[in-house]
Amino acid sequence: MQVCLLHPKWQHVTYREPLDPADFPHTSELWDRCSSGAQKAGLVRLEAIYQSGGFYIDSDLEIYRRLDVLRHLPFVACWEDANTVPDFFFGAEAGHPVFRELLTDARVSLSQGAWQSGPGVFTRHLPGRSDALLLPPGSFAPYHYSERHRRHENHHDANPWGFGAHHWAASWLAVEYGDE
Repeated sequence: MQVCLLHPKWQHVTYREPLDPADFPHTSELWDRCSSGAQKAGLVRLEAIYQSGGFYIDSDLEIYRRLDVLRHLPFVACWEDANTVPDFFFGAEAGHPVFRELLTDARVSLSQGAWQSGPGVFTRHLPGRSDALLLPPGSFAPYHYSERHRRHENHHDANPWGFGAHHWAASWLAVEYGDE
């Protein structure tokens, strides 16, 4: 992964099944209620960053630049478009106060689908907070998920001020909408 090459001194952790429920005491009892892998992954990423701090980066997010300039921020995420704050990238201090709200809302929203319990939670709680910076869409989403045909374009040259490009593997669409 490019992110590992750009940050060789950082600790890089990948979470894969089987996960030990004891490592996720705040959300593991909810895993059986998840209707998709996307929902479970959303809970795991929230709790992992809540516990340890650092950055969460989706595996289909290509990083072009070092993220060091974002490390000092208490919480950072980005806009996908004018309406949505996705959860494919975020960084935070361990124990940041917004996690209590995010985890509580994710629990309540599980029955409503992966969007509601993931990006929906971020969109409902992060805009307008003084302790969370939301970067503009071009920072990590130089094209919209509805433009997945653009995945193979050279986004780095077209978007040199961006940190990366989310390539929208869209695993949630296959489960919820029968796409792909």
